[in-house]
Amino acid sequence: MTASDTPTNLLVLCVDCLRDDAVRSDRTDTPFLDSLRAGGLDCSNVYSSTTTTTPAMASLLTGTYNERNGVMSLRRGTLSDDVDPLGTVLGDAGYHTEARVTGPLLPETGLDRGFDVYEHRAEDADLFRGWKPEILDRLDAMPEPFGAFVHLWELHEDVHVPAEFDSPEYGATPYGRALSALDRDLADLVDAVPDDTVVAFLGDHGESVTFRNSPLRLVLKSLRDAAQYYGGVDLRAPVAALNRRWDGRGPDVDDHYLENGHGENVYDFTTNVPFVLSGPGVESGSVDAQLRQVDVLPTLLDALGVDERPANDVDGEPVTAATSDDRPAYLRACGASLHRERNWARAVRADGYKYVTYPDRDWDAELYDLESDPRELRRIEDSEVEARMERLLPERGQPLEQVEELDIDDHLEDLGYL
Repeated sequence: MTASDTPTNLLVLCVDCLRDDAVRSDRTDTPFLDSLRAGGLDCSNVYSSTTTTTPAMASLLTGTYNERNGVMSLRRGTLSDDVDPLGTVLGDAGYHTEARVTGPLLPETGLDRGFDVYEHRAEDADLFRGWKPEILDRLDAMPEPFGAFVHLWELHEDVHVPAEFDSPEYGATPYGRALSALDRDLADLVDAVPDDTVVAFLGDHGESVTFRNSPLRLVLKSLRDAAQYYGGVDLRAPVAALNRRWDGRGPDVDDHYLENGHGENVYDFTTNVPFVLSGPGVESGSVDAQLRQVDVLPTLLDALGVDERPANDVDGEPVTAATSDDRPAYLRACGASLHRERNWARAVRADGYKYVTYPDRDWDAELYDLESDPRELRRIEDSEVEARMERLLPERGQPLEQVEELDIDDHLEDLGYL
């Protein structure tokens, strides 16, 4: 079980599409999250393994990259039998485990493995629209010790802002205002669990939001997508010039003008996600070292004092308040919005650089110097750095045509992915 006679409970709150800089913005009103970060272990430099929900969740729950855990995209691959997810590990340690999820996290993905209860709800059943009493009642009555995983959809497009928060003091965009509203509901969820509960707050991936409602941007992006993703025309240079021209003109948080949503790229605004840990036995502090989403699982197990570990090797390492060394982060873009799997990107963020490749396209790699260009607007050339970064990329794994394609297209169409 654990080193303690009274095992600590776990509540994981994962907000879909939550980017780290939104949590730290002074243009939203988030008193609960501010207090959670101030009193807990606040990691500001964590990077998602992918910018698409299902494979990101697979990495989060298993501590492994997708080439190992088998979940390659929204509809490619199910969780491999060779990995033990959070629910399995905690179940073996004597915990009652539950997951309350939505969006694309269907049981067909295999992510339900190990959970005593795995409830997938409709995407319009959220904290803003009637689901809150149900989840509060369940958290209050959950058998102890428990490990609860709650996946929240309130920031995912289309964003529905509660009327009382739909004003400028809560954010310049619907995304920012919805986060301000969600902050109050998160406080209520945490209040519903016992005091001896470790709370983990995080995002699965980030989101591009600033220019989402620009009709001109939508037209230009549609033209880019048709030529580049369907036609194979490399338009990255003119797109970067357009992004530079519009840089800094956004109303809320900064991202690239031509981008929209998530899944299409591995820029920091879609990969940098918050991770905050708080509760009994958790040493507070701010960690600025570069970390990875795969570090979450071993960190949770250490925080709980759970002796059990996955039977498989994991790619992540535990994080503590003393963690100071940067860890190379492997990143992928494999969203349905890329239209074809040949447009998927693989990247690594390390040593102050980001290196991006398109292994199934005849396009040059991208290299960014993150110290001089943190917004990733100007590619540089350095063959020695590129060679070094290339060696940090993991093996690709089996060919995609050999990876199972899930029969969930109707659901993905309802969500707007297809």
